[in-house]
Amino acid sequence: MNHNTAGGPATDGPRRVGFIGLGNMGSAMAARLIEAGYHVTVWARTASKVDALVERGAARGQDPEDAIETGVVFSMLSNDDAVRQVFTPGRLNAAPEGFIHVNHATISPGAALEFASIASENGTRYVSAPVLGRPEAVVAGKVAILASGEPEGRTGVNPLLEAIGRRVWDVGPSPASALAVKVCVNYLIIHALQALAESVTMLERQGLDTEQFVEVINDSVFPGPVYRGYGHAIATSNYTPPGFTSRLGLKDLRLALGLAEELGVSLPTGAVLQGIFEEAVEDVGEDLDWACIAEVTRRRAGGDRHQP
Repeated sequence: MNHNTAGGPATDGPRRVGFIGLGNMGSAMAARLIEAGYHVTVWARTASKVDALVERGAARGQDPEDAIETGVVFSMLSNDDAVRQVFTPGRLNAAPEGFIHVNHATISPGAALEFASIASENGTRYVSAPVLGRPEAVVAGKVAILASGEPEGRTGVNPLLEAIGRRVWDVGPSPASALAVKVCVNYLIIHALQALAESVTMLERQGLDTEQFVEVINDSVFPGPVYRGYGHAIATSNYTPPGFTSRLGLKDLRLALGLAEELGVSLPTGAVLQGIFEEAVEDVGEDLDWACIAEVTRRRAGGDRHQP
């Protein structure tokens, strides 16, 4: 078999890639690449997160350099600073010729431009590729991926992205574009969470069946994973295991508010939502699923149900 380590499309069989950042999403995505026949070198700050993937055939990286040495690295890190700490100019300068970094994290559009600029200075490539979907959707191959960045880099990794998700959306040449779309998608989800919380709380106060309510809306006006999955979580106050934590939800909400401020766009509900998220992180649980913001509305209505 030919294991091509340079960036670009594979020619005649599996190839080596790296994956850095193995939380719920990252682990599921790395597993998809393994299942698709790629030789994946994995690394995470918490070494124990690597074990399950090694059992499935991944190579254990002792440090980020081991993953970078493969020539193409996917990462799913928590925020802008986490990316800066791993993908340093020194590591990029030592990367193989044609190296491509595919960043799946939801970070600020400005940070994406920063990372692309650093990559260019070091003779490497950078692709923004945030993901739309929860870990269980990754496992099922049903996530959508937003990809943006210089065309040659995107073309080089497109077969790998297609191995992870069901559809790859080309959002253009700017690495900031995919992040802007992802931030706006998450801002929509945040509104859906709060709308569900308010509707469910009103129905609870009347003693009505809120799980039936979720079934009704999914069978009529709001079919789909957001109102179905989060609706059931809110109706039953079940926020574990988290697909996406309230702490990360607050981070993404702040990204949306920051983007709006840069663009001069007024978001009338933004400050209210930020207050609700901050209360949820502080008093409900920062590591619970972000649907737990519903408990803030319940508490304010005098109907606290969840016991973190």
